[in-house]
Amino acid sequence: MSYFTLDEAAKRYDAFRPKVHDIVGKWLLDAGINYKFKNSLDVACGTGDSTLPLLKLSENVIGIDLSASMLKMAERKGLSVKQLGYEKAHELGEFDLITTCMAFHWFDFEEALKAYKQASSGNAIWLIYNFSFGGSENSDEFNEWFVSTYLKTFPSPQRNGQIADFKQVDDVRCLASGKGVLPIIFADKFELIKYLTTQSNVENAVKSGASYNEIEKEIEVILQDFNLGTDFRYNYSYDLYQFISN
Repeated sequence: MSYFTLDEAAKRYDAFRPKVHDIVGKWLLDAGINYKFKNSLDVACGTGDSTLPLLKLSENVIGIDLSASMLKMAERKGLSVKQLGYEKAHELGEFDLITTCMAFHWFDFEEALKAYKQASSGNAIWLIYNFSFGGSENSDEFNEWFVSTYLKTFPSPQRNGQIADFKQVDDVRCLASGKGVLPIIFADKFELIKYLTTQSNVENAVKSGASYNEIEKEIEVILQDFNLGTDFRYNYSYDLYQFISN
């Protein structure tokens, strides 16, 4: 089953996912990369949240994704996007920056490695990164519920179980790795509930017969028991590589 293909899922993703992707510019600067790229490719660009920061970093930017629904949202932001899988990225030319946010775990490692090399110019930079919900700053009870109940009620779909660990690849050099926590705010429980419904595990439940409205009502009843406040955590991790071409 593929994910983020429903129009409703794409709309929710675009409206309620935290907009924190500008941090990629800091990661590049921290690694000593302070020049502007010529051509950049955002693989699995989704609704374009991960593509927008590249406009400040590159002269030309294109995003690719398999979901037509997600790409509709990206196009509304004026982004250049194409419905294409990572395996065929080289058809668009060569890129000196390739980024992938929250998607590599869906890919076949060897196939993706080959594809990234084929789409790279000499000494291209690859940035592979992820965000994940880190829970509430104020309620340990909510955090326990989220891990022990919510994620069991709405289990995450099966992923490939692979990470973008290119450190053992001869012609790929690791420039930097990092992880940390970003503060995010959900002004009320409504925003938190909407965010939770942007996840692939909820879309999986919807595709299996549930409805977004049913899931929202179920979560809303439970959240009444928690004193949440507005402060939450968003975890991040990233790896920055350079492809050393022959």
